[in-house]
Amino acid sequence: MTFCPSSYTLRGPIILKDKFGSPFLIRLYQKEKGDYVPLKEMYQGFEPKEATQGLPPRSDCSRERWLKSLLRGGTNLLAIMEEKVVGHAVLLEIEPCRRCEYLVFVHQDYQNRGIGTALTRVVRDLAEEMGYCQIWLTVEAINFKAIHVYEKVGFCLVGPREVECEMVINLKGGDEGP
Repeated sequence: MTFCPSSYTLRGPIILKDKFGSPFLIRLYQKEKGDYVPLKEMYQGFEPKEATQGLPPRSDCSRERWLKSLLRGGTNLLAIMEEKVVGHAVLLEIEPCRRCEYLVFVHQDYQNRGIGTALTRVVRDLAEEMGYCQIWLTVEAINFKAIHVYEKVGFCLVGPREVECEMVINLKGGDEGP
């Protein structure tokens, strides 16, 4: 049976430990639980702004519009540690119930701890459960750490390695092209 994003819900928070043994959880964004303000605060403190493909936007107004569009148009997950939002991952539907785009941001104070890898694995599993056949992303060609994380989780580079790289992961053993 295939699940479309509008009908799918993560069954509950996932509790994990980072590389140093500190606990964090990954769960769906919940507007009704007041998640917007802590997520907005994560991006306010995120540096350097506009460093990754121009995201997150530098100006408060642009950043707020961008964030609200992600929350409206995608499936959003949060990584929470020490009662703060420290990571945000988004699946944006490209082709209904078939292909989606992936974005992920981990606050600089929490990078290199395995949180981005964990978010990416959870998102991969969630996308598969939602019935998607493929996840697509772009990453700057010089962002070797991110490319390594994506490859570790199963993404493959497609096309030439230029300023930006395209990467995909086919789910459920599919052989869908980009």
